[in-house]
Amino acid sequence: MFALEGYRVTKLGEADVSALQDLHERCHVFLELVYGRPPEPDSAAQLMAELPEGRSAEDKFLFGLYPEGGQPMVGVLESIRGFPEAGEWFIGFLVLDPVYRSSGLGTRFIQGFEAWVRGQGATGLRLIVSEQNSRATRFWQSRGYTVTGTAQHRAHGREHTVLRMRKPLP
Repeated sequence: MFALEGYRVTKLGEADVSALQDLHERCHVFLELVYGRPPEPDSAAQLMAELPEGRSAEDKFLFGLYPEGGQPMVGVLESIRGFPEAGEWFIGFLVLDPVYRSSGLGTRFIQGFEAWVRGQGATGLRLIVSEQNSRATRFWQSRGYTVTGTAQHRAHGREHTVLRMRKPLP
């Protein structure tokens, strides 16, 4: 895993589903923006189980972010190794508790993750951002991610336009 001063980053497993569900519920505004509805009672379990076609559980990394010596979970980052192609990692989900947003914590979380995946041999990172989420688009662009195209994306019964973004990792 990777370190983040003042926080504990852990790889999440089945024992963490309740803490992840609690974070989803605190982040309901974000989830409503992206998915058009509040989190479902099993949204954390769904996130833990979802995998792109052709990927295995060994390719999925779900990291929880906790304040040192404290609870609850304040952030989560989901990534898939080798997707959509070898050497690339896909960031499928990043969310911080609203109390921690605009504090620089998201940047630190991503920087720690980027350094870690470089050490795993990654050559680039990809992600998608919902077109209506301009705040997230600005966040990613300010960290060196560029828009490479758009696509129609269907998630949780809702179709919407997404921006495809990529950052090479030298």
